[in-house]
Amino acid sequence: MNFSLLSFGFFGLKVYGMLVAFAFAIASWHYYRVLKKERFPLEMFLKNFWKWVVGGVVIGRLFAIFLDWSIIERNGVFSILTFWDGEISFYGAFLGFLGMMWWNCYRDKQSFLRWLDIGVPSFFLALLISDIAGFLTGAQYGRETIMPWGIQYETFGVDILKPTHPVTLYAFALHGVILWWLVQRKVALERSFGKMTFFAGMAFFVADFLLQCFRGDSTIVLAHFFRIEQLFDVLLIGFLLWFFWYLPASKKNHAV
Repeated sequence: MNFSLLSFGFFGLKVYGMLVAFAFAIASWHYYRVLKKERFPLEMFLKNFWKWVVGGVVIGRLFAIFLDWSIIERNGVFSILTFWDGEISFYGAFLGFLGMMWWNCYRDKQSFLRWLDIGVPSFFLALLISDIAGFLTGAQYGRETIMPWGIQYETFGVDILKPTHPVTLYAFALHGVILWWLVQRKVALERSFGKMTFFAGMAFFVADFLLQCFRGDSTIVLAHFFRIEQLFDVLLIGFLLWFFWYLPASKKNHAV
C-alpha cells in the first residue's frame, strides 16, 4: 500500500502535498468570508493575497534548501523549482507569507495585528485538515510505541514498520482544543489588537514543541535529541514574548 504517492511514470504527486494545498485553499476561502463579514477592505486582500502566497512559497523553499544543501547537489541552479525534492519548509512559508502581509499592511496603513487576529481561526482550520492529511498518508508519523493506540503504516514513506505514536492525531486534538479556547474568548481577546495572535501563537508553538518529542520521521537533530523544528519553536516563542511584552509601545505601534 502506498497512499502517500500517486505515480505517473517518472513523475509523482505526493498526496499529503495535495491535501495541504486543499487545506490552504479552504482556509483562504474562510479567511476571505470572515474579512467580508467584518467589513475589512477586500480590495487589499484581492489585490495582494497572491503576493503573500508567492512570498511564502519562495521563502519556504529557500528555507528547505538551506536546511538540506544536498538539494543543490542533486538539482543545481534549478533547486528552487524542484519542489518535489525537499518540499517547502513550513516555518519558511509561515514567515514569508506573514512578511509580505506585513509589508502590504504597512504600505496601505492597515493594522497588521488586526489582520492577523481575524485570520487565527482560518489558520487553525488549515492545521486541522493538515493533521488529518498527515495521519492518512503517513507523511508525519511518530516514534515506535507499545501503547495500544499505536498506528502501524504500510506505506513507502514510513521507515518504522512497527506501531508508532499517532502524532498527527495528538496534533489534531491539541489544535482543536486551542481553537475552541480561542473562539470561546474571541470577543475579549479582540478588544486589544494582537492579543488573539499572541495567545494563538504561544499555544501553537508550545504545542508543536511538545509534539516534536513524539515525532519519528526524519529531520535535522541538534545535540543528539533536539529537533530543528523545536529550535524554530523556541525562537518564535521568544519573538512573541519580546514583541508583545518587552518591545516599547512606541516602536510596536510603528511596526504594526
